[in-house]
Amino acid sequence: MTEFIILGFLTKNNMTGYDIKQKMGISTSNFIDASYGSIYPSLKRLEQKGLICSEEIIEGGKIKKIYSITEQGKDEFLRWLNSPIEASKTSITSALSKIFFFDNLSKETITNLLNTYIEDLTKFKSNLLNVKETVDEKANSFELCTLNFGLDFYDFAIHWFKNYLDNLRS
Repeated sequence: MTEFIILGFLTKNNMTGYDIKQKMGISTSNFIDASYGSIYPSLKRLEQKGLICSEEIIEGGKIKKIYSITEQGKDEFLRWLNSPIEASKTSITSALSKIFFFDNLSKETITNLLNTYIEDLTKFKSNLLNVKETVDEKANSFELCTLNFGLDFYDFAIHWFKNYLDNLRS
């Protein structure tokens, strides 16, 4: 996921690894963050794949490596952005990571991606409701508490994404 976030940032501006970390800290850190220890290896992998390139400059007597996205990198980023949002039983990081860059997509594509995601979340919730019916009498209060958290999580996420979709339509 970090590599796609980096590609997304580089679609807007050329940046150093330091700049990327700072940008994450003020924008995506509430749903995905990365340390320098994961940003720099990601930059190296992206460069090896030909998705980004770098240029070294001297600024204030220090060598800085500035990264920029290649056409291949833009294509790869848009392929990822246009792919279905991965629904997870425990996280909405995948969805928020894509929404952050939705300005690169058409309203129709965004609507289709979100509708599919909402359907997937609804299926997860339905499965959890089936589990609750099965274990309701057998589970202890702590087990039920975690199950209810899952149901509340899905209720919140489904509600939030439906509202977001409604706001996009208006």
